[in-house]
Amino acid sequence: MSANVLARLLRAPGEIARACRDDDPEVRSIAATSLASIVLGAAAFGGVIGSFRGGAQIFYGAAKVPLAMLATLVISAPAFHALAAVLGRPWPMRSIVALALASAGRSSLVLLAFAPALWLMLDLGMGYHTAAIVASGAYAVAGFAALSLLVRGLGGGKGQITTAIAFIGVFFAVGGQTAWILRPYLVRPRATSVPFLRDREGSFAEAVLTSLTSAAIYSDRPYRIDEPDAREDGERTRSREVEEDFEEEGGQ
Repeated sequence: MSANVLARLLRAPGEIARACRDDDPEVRSIAATSLASIVLGAAAFGGVIGSFRGGAQIFYGAAKVPLAMLATLVISAPAFHALAAVLGRPWPMRSIVALALASAGRSSLVLLAFAPALWLMLDLGMGYHTAAIVASGAYAVAGFAALSLLVRGLGGGKGQITTAIAFIGVFFAVGGQTAWILRPYLVRPRATSVPFLRDREGSFAEAVLTSLTSAAIYSDRPYRIDEPDAREDGERTRSREVEEDFEEEGGQ
């Protein structure tokens, strides 16, 4: 692992992207350092998420977050290579792999930076839903950090925007489905068992549509609003699942 490459991944992503695109002699060092960053950074963040439940989930989370990232790269890199060639950037496969690894390595370093703060918040008693939102926010920031390096690697010229959109579409589609297959990551403390993988329940796209539909039906408050209330005073009743979540968040 090169300390110089680590610093440049965070502070000078344009230099790293240019070196990958131009098949610079240091590409091997960039790829090796990026791979180490993925394994260490993503594993640390996954372990912190797993610590919300504790026990085996810590090890499961530490294994699955880097696994999801690496699996995404393995599937996406050939697609990136084909898209780049079709859209006027016939780069060697080695450059594409190095660029993808560097992007994921930068993302993992961002996750590593978030890990101590997230761990502290969990230790102070942060609730399940809040933890899910905070972890999602960290993933979003890390994803943008990766994409910023990936897009810089495309260089200028004709077809840059089209290539960038194609890369982003592949990255999010493959990454989302891979992460969906490998869930759960954040497990409720009251769960009696902790499976390494959940049973298949549709796809990532179906889950997004379901979430959007649910968001349109339910409010943020821990009450059911889809059924009329039978109480005379008009107070809404809580569903059993939402009641448990509310109590877990510290509600009364």
